[in-house]
Amino acid sequence: MKISLRERRTRAGTRTLYLDFYDRGRRSLEYLSLYLTGNQKQDKRTRELAEGILAKRRLEHVQGEHGFPSPTRQKDDFLAYCRRIGEGKRAANTCMVWRHAVTHLEAFAGGAVAFDRLSEEYLGAFREYLIERLKPNSAAVYLARIQTALHQAVKDKILIRNPGRGVKIRKQETKREFLTLAELKRLEKADCGNQAVKHAFLFSAFCGLRYSDVRALTWSQVYRGGPHYSIDFTQKKTGTPERLPLSRQAGKIIGAQKGQEYSPNVTGEINPDAVFKLPAQQTVDKTVKRWAKRAGITKRVSFHTARHTFATMGLTHGVDVYTMSKLLGHRDLSSTEIYAKIVDEKKRAAVDLIPNL
Repeated sequence: MKISLRERRTRAGTRTLYLDFYDRGRRSLEYLSLYLTGNQKQDKRTRELAEGILAKRRLEHVQGEHGFPSPTRQKDDFLAYCRRIGEGKRAANTCMVWRHAVTHLEAFAGGAVAFDRLSEEYLGAFREYLIERLKPNSAAVYLARIQTALHQAVKDKILIRNPGRGVKIRKQETKREFLTLAELKRLEKADCGNQAVKHAFLFSAFCGLRYSDVRALTWSQVYRGGPHYSIDFTQKKTGTPERLPLSRQAGKIIGAQKGQEYSPNVTGEINPDAVFKLPAQQTVDKTVKRWAKRAGITKRVSFHTARHTFATMGLTHGVDVYTMSKLLGHRDLSSTEIYAKIVDEKKRAAVDLIPNL
């Protein structure tokens, strides 16, 4: 691995120093929060400090190559380490979950947390802290992010082993709201208030894409062969490239988008080649909630309900669990099996309606 000290000009006009890690075609960066201001004496001291960190990282690399945990990094801040991992995630929602997890650990710790403070007892106390303040599933998600960082620290030779390997919170199964075909028809007839949101939601209900992937979808990713459409895209959440054939209804919706001129309340940069020019997810979810209410639907509906609807509808009409997991882009089949349980419950309710002799 080659580790180099580099600098980059910031928007404020100063120069920031960072480390460039290059290993067999892969590059990662570590920003040092050190800046050159033009003051010769001060900049000399700043560079000396950066050179010291560079030497430290090179020593850690040598130690790591020989299988030794890095003693020089035991005093490093675990919170900063977690933040770097979270900031490297692709999906905005995933980044947000990481930020919340780090915020809770920081509140529990009362400040920075050195790696050498991490123990099973310490992480067990953090587990209880989360359980006392949050719903079980939220607590489980945040603890899982900290566990992910601990596993990575072992891989990076900062820790010998994961001190919190046995510290877990069991997630509770939650009810996943989905819409029936009749409810989708009611939505289609109701006024949404934002045509881009309406079309994107119905599209997701017939193809299963997440909000992040629908918003990022561009015409260059859409392919048509005769009457059939498919899309080639990379999942925002997992970074996995996918080719997804579209159902006839999803193809009909996407085909009708050509030439559409929307004026939604869009914040942030929107790709002019985007198929659906959508506002931020929070705005979309509020729009969908109001839209469902106008359609007379009392269920709690968000944009993600469309994905649940696609999965449930497909399994109900005979799509096998393995194929559905591929259509949804799930890495783990157990994620799809949750929908299969919903379908089983529907079957049970259906046969219970059959009268006795």
